[in-house]
Amino acid sequence: MRLARDRQLAFLEDFAVGLGDGLSPIQIVREISENAAQQRLRQERQVASEFLAALNQGQPLVFAMQAHFDSDLCMLVAVGERSGVLENLITQLKGFEQQRRTAQQAFWKPLAYPAVMVVVAMIAVKFIGQNVVMKLANSVPELQWPLFSVWLVELSEGSWLVLLMVILSGLIVFAWGLPPGISLRGKVAQPLVSVGAFVIQRYFRAVLLLQTVSVLMRGGGNLDRALRAMQSVPKHPLCEVVTLMRQRLAAGERRLGILFDVQLLSPRMLFRLSNGGRQDELSTLQRVADYASHDAIQALSRLRVLMLSCCYGLIFVLLVLVVGGMGAMLMVTTQQSLS
Repeated sequence: MRLARDRQLAFLEDFAVGLGDGLSPIQIVREISENAAQQRLRQERQVASEFLAALNQGQPLVFAMQAHFDSDLCMLVAVGERSGVLENLITQLKGFEQQRRTAQQAFWKPLAYPAVMVVVAMIAVKFIGQNVVMKLANSVPELQWPLFSVWLVELSEGSWLVLLMVILSGLIVFAWGLPPGISLRGKVAQPLVSVGAFVIQRYFRAVLLLQTVSVLMRGGGNLDRALRAMQSVPKHPLCEVVTLMRQRLAAGERRLGILFDVQLLSPRMLFRLSNGGRQDELSTLQRVADYASHDAIQALSRLRVLMLSCCYGLIFVLLVLVVGGMGAMLMVTTQQSLS
C-alpha cells in the first residue's frame, strides 16, 4: 500500500535525521520500525520492515520503496544512495516540497469559494430554466419567448453545463500538467507543450532537475556523472530528459543553455543558464535553481488569477441569464394575462 505523500516525506526526513546523527541505514530503519510498532503505525512499520529486509540482503533501498513511495522520491533515494549524498538530497527535497506545498495551498485556497459559487450558479440555471421558466412559458407561444429566456432554457438542458465544466477542467489540466504516467515528451503531449501547456508541472520538474544535479555535483561529481547517476534509475519523471541531456553531452555539447533545453525551463531560465560561468557550472546551476523555483511559484500565481477571473466571470454570466431569463419571461406572461 502506497503511503500518502506527506507520510512519505516524513519517513524520508526521519531517515535523513538518522544519517545526520551518524547512524547506519540498518540502525535507522530498525529504530523506525520499533517506534512505528510502539505507536501502532502499521504502514510505517511495514515500510521499515521491507527496508530492513532489503538492507540485510544487500539490495538498494529503491527495491523496497517502489510499492510505497512516489517515483520521484524513489529516484532521489536511489541516486543519493549510489552517490553518497542521500542526506543532502533529502534535505534539499524537504525545502523544495515545502515551497511547492505552500504555493499549491496559496493556489487552491482562494479558489474554494468561487468554485462552490460556480456549482451553485449552475444548479440555479438548471432548476430555474427547467422548472420556473418552462412553467411560465406554458401560456406563451415559443416564437414569443424573450431571447434571454431561450438562452436560459437551452443552457439548462444539461449538455451546455457539462461543456462548461469540461472547459474549466481542461483549462486547469492545460496549465497545470498531465496525470502521473503520461509522458510530457509523448506524441499526444508534445504539440501542447510546444504552445506552452503544462507550465506548472514543467517548471516544478525543472526545479527538481536543477536541484538534484546541483547536489550530485556538490558531492564531488561532474555534470556527466550526475546525469549518469540519475539515468541509472528507470521510470522516474526525469528519466527521458536526463537521457536526452546525456546524448547531447556525448555529442560534445557543453553549453548549459543548450543541455537543459528539454522543455522544462522557461526561456528566461535558459537565458540565465547560457549567461552563466563556463568554469563553475555548479554555482550557475544553484543560482538558476533558485530563480526557477520562483518562476514556478509565479506561474501558479498567474494561473490562480486566471482561474479566479474565469470563475467570477462565469458566475456573473450565469446569474445574468438566470435573472434576465426569468424576469423577461415573467414580464411576457404578465402582459399576456393583463391583455
